[in-house]
Amino acid sequence: MLYPWQESDYSALAESFSKRQFSALLVHAGINSGQNQLVQQLVQFMLCNQPNQLRACGVCNACILLRENNHPDYFVLCGDENEERKVAQIKVEQIRGLITFANRSQHISTHKVIVLPRMSELNLNSANALLKILEEPPSNCLFILQAENLNQVLPTIKSRCFKYQLSLPSWQQALELVAIKTNAEFWLRYFNGEPFFEVPLSDKQLEQFQTSLLKPSIENIFALSKDLDPKKLGMKVLVEFLLKWLGDLAALKQAANLTYFAEQASALQHLIPRLNLAKLFNLQEDLVFLSQWHAHPLNHKLQFENILFKYQQLYV
Repeated sequence: MLYPWQESDYSALAESFSKRQFSALLVHAGINSGQNQLVQQLVQFMLCNQPNQLRACGVCNACILLRENNHPDYFVLCGDENEERKVAQIKVEQIRGLITFANRSQHISTHKVIVLPRMSELNLNSANALLKILEEPPSNCLFILQAENLNQVLPTIKSRCFKYQLSLPSWQQALELVAIKTNAEFWLRYFNGEPFFEVPLSDKQLEQFQTSLLKPSIENIFALSKDLDPKKLGMKVLVEFLLKWLGDLAALKQAANLTYFAEQASALQHLIPRLNLAKLFNLQEDLVFLSQWHAHPLNHKLQFENILFKYQQLYV
């Protein structure tokens, strides 16, 4: 199923495929933007044996097998969980399997299609291994690479791909798709207008988090670290929340518009006179580092308390 804002993107990409304008396509958009839905429709069209006006027929053997997740000319590569960092990563061995598939003859479709849904799962070695097959791809093989941020993709890989930025829905379109009943507009802003998100905090946890950050104190720090257990919620969720909170604080300090916490503008304004901007930037760097290691088996509760303690020291 395509959403209204995806129709023009799909038509442009399907036409480019029909004209053989790429062997490797790199699409990029936010993780909650619905890009998987568009890619799946495009894959179906690419593999269909009886396409009609840039659409898959839906009834040929190729379409049926794809719908049943059993198409022999379709390959999806996702990362394996790394035992050390507990983060999904695509390994070099998996790229070798991809290359073997790419060099085989197709079975029932005119092309083979390989999809990498998360380019961020490539490490440097696997990315370089992928580059080799992208440099000289088999004539009957197509690659669709998906990225949330082009900056996470090696320049050498980007240079081998047809790059396409997918459209986002309008605010009203996105809001209509948000299934939650409370704080819908807040969470939609929080996820940059991308509607296919999972709410990371309950209404009570959201209120408690914001209240504690608006009244930074040692007492609130320990209460918050007790009630918002990083092990249960996930360190990634808490780090992302704090990064966005600090981003809005920095914006307010420099007389810029708030991005995420607009409804707290008045309360945040009371913090600004005491806010040390240099310390805030240092804390942001600490959080960026933690965001890269959020799944490491370190003491998350201790790390969370340490970050909150540094947050309390922002105010002089």
